[in-house]
Amino acid sequence: MQQRDAGALDSARVTSHCVNHASFVKGDAVQTYIGPCDAVGGRTLAVFKVGTRQGDVYMSVGRTEFGNEERAVVEVRRDALVGLWRNEMPGSIRAPLRRSTHADAMRQKLELADEGFQFGAHDPVPLVEVRCRLRPHLAPRVVNGTAAINSTSRPYVSIVDGAARTLWLASQGAACFPVECSVAEAPLLARLAGMPQSPWLRVSEMLPQ
Repeated sequence: MQQRDAGALDSARVTSHCVNHASFVKGDAVQTYIGPCDAVGGRTLAVFKVGTRQGDVYMSVGRTEFGNEERAVVEVRRDALVGLWRNEMPGSIRAPLRRSTHADAMRQKLELADEGFQFGAHDPVPLVEVRCRLRPHLAPRVVNGTAAINSTSRPYVSIVDGAARTLWLASQGAACFPVECSVAEAPLLARLAGMPQSPWLRVSEMLPQ
């Protein structure tokens, strides 16, 4: 608890610094986005503040050596994202928890995620990285007494990095939070799970050189 309280004090100082670090216009519509902030290690990160039952926690994304034009941040609704995640593999979220070995591993990952979220805005955790795609879906149906196959597309989300962070945020009541995906998949993810009136942003827009 003391660590979380100390992190909250540091977060207040860093948040104040972030607001004055640089001007950003398009990001103003993103509810969780604070702005560019100086973080541990001297890096400048785009930092987000996410409300949970344990108070505000902080997440971030930083520039890489290349590809920042093709990396996007989308602010998503928790329930919509989890629903799309379930579409990836039915029962993939719940089934492992019924097997003791997987349950123990998941508990350890959730504990590590909880520790990571305690450090506040001066050392924010990385955004969850996801993919959002369409998968062909075949469903049997009957037309005029004749069996047929109806072919549709089912959207799904896969977690590339950050499954434990996603489950922790969901379990702690975070109504929305930012995730990273490719620019090519950002419009689909924003349409299916994005927050209303919240635009998706390129990492290069949030952290220009």
